[in-house]
Amino acid sequence: MIVAKISPSASFVKQVGPFAQPKTEFFEYFAVFARPYIAGSAFTNFEVQFGTCSQPANSGELPVFNRSESTNIVLSSEELSTWGTDDTILLNLVANKMGTSVISTVIVRSNLFN
Repeated sequence: MIVAKISPSASFVKQVGPFAQPKTEFFEYFAVFARPYIAGSAFTNFEVQFGTCSQPANSGELPVFNRSESTNIVLSSEELSTWGTDDTILLNLVANKMGTSVISTVIVRSNLFN
């Protein structure tokens, strides 16, 4: 799986409890999943998952992407016209639409069930 490191980071405000101050969390990485992808559709909904990357204890293993927050974004077929088999193009399209930039990509192991 490939994830993008972005700048500026994404921020999410969480209300911890009814009497606590809201807490802001920042995430530098995101992954994108079509939900669903229908070839030829005029619009495609994507789930954007934000999180962190952690380095494993064993140096030979891939980093792990730990999902923390998610949002949805819709891209038109016109916006997706340059997307082929290179997913870095899709990551850049989504980042640009959200007002951020991809500064690097990382191949990771996914921790989808956290």
